[in-house]
Amino acid sequence: MEDNTNKKHTRTLILLIVNTLLFFVVYRVLLYYAAMSDNTLGSFVVMVVYLFLLLGFVLAYLIYNRFFYRRGLTPEQLPDDWSAEQKTEFLADGERRMARSKWMLLIILPLIVTFLFDAVDLFIIDPFFRK
Repeated sequence: MEDNTNKKHTRTLILLIVNTLLFFVVYRVLLYYAAMSDNTLGSFVVMVVYLFLLLGFVLAYLIYNRFFYRRGLTPEQLPDDWSAEQKTEFLADGERRMARSKWMLLIILPLIVTFLFDAVDLFIIDPFFRK
């Protein structure tokens, strides 16, 4: 059982790395193409599209998981007039939603890393090392 879990975590990590590289390379290539063609609007559009992708997936993740209000709840914290089955189903639904939406993190995290690298390049590398 533990070996299967390790394989799943390894596969997820590999997918995360591949997605991060893919998102970052496509982002930088599009920005480079816009810079080489002296198209400031193109650079702006690329950044805005990536930003809207990030915001869209983050909002979808939060809304689908109902802003995580079910996370960490115990049956004792739920209304007393609910039956045990209702409480169990309520808590199980929260866990199912978390499990079903994990794939969105494979898009959200690479987009965050892409913007992080871009910010480091823009605000640290450019001003201090490219004078």
